[in-house]
Amino acid sequence: MSILNAVALAVTLTDPCGGAQELLKKYLSASPCVFVYGQASVQTIYSGSNAQSFTHTYGYPAPLANIGITSNAQITIAFPSFQSRNGLGGTTDTELSYKQLLYWNRTHGILGGVLVSYQIPSGSPQLAAPGPGYSVSPLLNFALNKARTIALNVSLPVTNTTNPQPQEGRAWDFIPQVVLVWRSPGGTLLAGIARYDFAAHAATTTINFAQLLSRQFQIQATVSQVTNAFDYVDPIEGVPYGTVSVRTTSFTLGASYLVGRSEFPQ
Repeated sequence: MSILNAVALAVTLTDPCGGAQELLKKYLSASPCVFVYGQASVQTIYSGSNAQSFTHTYGYPAPLANIGITSNAQITIAFPSFQSRNGLGGTTDTELSYKQLLYWNRTHGILGGVLVSYQIPSGSPQLAAPGPGYSVSPLLNFALNKARTIALNVSLPVTNTTNPQPQEGRAWDFIPQVVLVWRSPGGTLLAGIARYDFAAHAATTTINFAQLLSRQFQIQATVSQVTNAFDYVDPIEGVPYGTVSVRTTSFTLGASYLVGRSEFPQ
């Protein structure tokens, strides 16, 4: 029996985010945590949004798969999904991502990583991006208490996308984001998310909730508000009226399932 236990211990997957609540730690894209080799997860989401009564969208099932490829890296595939915008339906773009955990300070609970994404303009004409898009994002996680149940995630994405007007070239953007996360011993996650899109002058605040129903399965939901600020000019007189704010409220409902398991290193 001792030999069998030794063999089982030798083949057990381990990583800094492993353990009974690993799905809660790993499913957030802003976290440096990754699904390791031998693990995978699938996720589906229903989403909806309303922009002050003039733009309505909803979409489903937004399938997404995370696949561990090494002991510290994963790939993510966001598959095309149905979306309706003001009554016009179609499919969204495909997105491929690579995330790698680069640093772990066990004593202070600090993690560092990087996320690289590539958006493929494969969607319907009314929904597809005008061209491919790229992003690179450093990821940091700081534990804020000894029990490691409260943490601060910081991501600093830099994006390069195709401008709808070809003569204007490609567009750069910087979209910093901070996430304050709390996890309960019972498998509940609450997170407050704040981000700012410098190119769009858009500030986003999000409340995120997730609940583990078992080690392998969880449900999750978000509620977000985006505030866009832009200068309004009278189209006839050309007289500036100052800055106008447009608010968009959105929500998501989803579920995630984990294949495989990894433990925290002893």
